[in-house]
Amino acid sequence: MIWIIGGTKDSRNIVDRLVGREIIVSTATEYGKKLLKGINVVSEPMDQIEMQDFIKSNKVGLVLDASHPYAVNVSQNAILASKAQKVPYLRFERDMLSYEDGIKFTSMDDMTEYIEELDGKILVTLGSNNLGYFKELKNLENIYFRMLPVKESLEKAEKSGILPKQIIAIQGPFSKEFNKAIYKNYDIKYVVTKESGATGGELEKITAAAECGVKPVILSRPQIDYPWKTGEIDQIIKKVMEYEEA
Repeated sequence: MIWIIGGTKDSRNIVDRLVGREIIVSTATEYGKKLLKGINVVSEPMDQIEMQDFIKSNKVGLVLDASHPYAVNVSQNAILASKAQKVPYLRFERDMLSYEDGIKFTSMDDMTEYIEELDGKILVTLGSNNLGYFKELKNLENIYFRMLPVKESLEKAEKSGILPKQIIAIQGPFSKEFNKAIYKNYDIKYVVTKESGATGGELEKITAAAECGVKPVILSRPQIDYPWKTGEIDQIIKKVMEYEEA
C-alpha cells in the first residue's frame, strides 16, 4: 500500500499517475478530501503516533509526502513515523521561484510587525490559518484577505474581526490577468504571499504584481531536512517503480 499525504494539486497529479496501484490518500481537511473522487481517502489530522498506527493498520509499504510546503508538522511527523515503522519516505517538494523584488520574512510575527507600518491597501494570500496574526493590527481596515470560499475560512475571518468587504472568497489558482484585475480593483500596493511554488499560482501572482507596481511581502518557505526529495513527479514515479521491483 502506498500512502500519499495529500491536500495539494501536486498530490492529485501524483494520484493520477499512480492509478491502478494500491494507494490510500490522507488530507488534513474535508475540503481536500472532496477534491479526490473515486480514491480511498481519509480526512483527519494526525500526530506522529497516529501516523505510525495508520501505517500499521493500512499495511503501508511506502510513504509519499506531497503535503503543502508550509505543512511543517505534517512532514516532520511523517518522517519520524516512517522511520519508526521502517517504511521508505519520499517527499515531493515544489521548486521555489526566484524574486527580483520583494521583502522576505521567516516568521509571521516579524512579517505582521512590518505590515502594520505600511501605507496603502494590502492583499493577504496566506489562507485562513494565519488570520489571527492580523486581528490586532492598527491598519486592519486597509487589508484584504483572499481565501477559500468555505465555511471554516469565513468563520475564522469573522472571529478575527475581518469584515465581509475585506474578504475575497474564491478558489484558485488564478491567471496573471485575474490577479492584475484584483490588484487594480482594490488599489493594492502590497501583496502578502508564501513561497508556494508555480503549482500554487505564485508565478502568476508575482508576475502580475511586477506589472502593476505591487510589492511582494513574502513568508519564506520553512526548511526541513528531508531524507529524500524531488520537485519532479517523474522522479517520484521512478522511485515508486524501483521499490515495487525490489
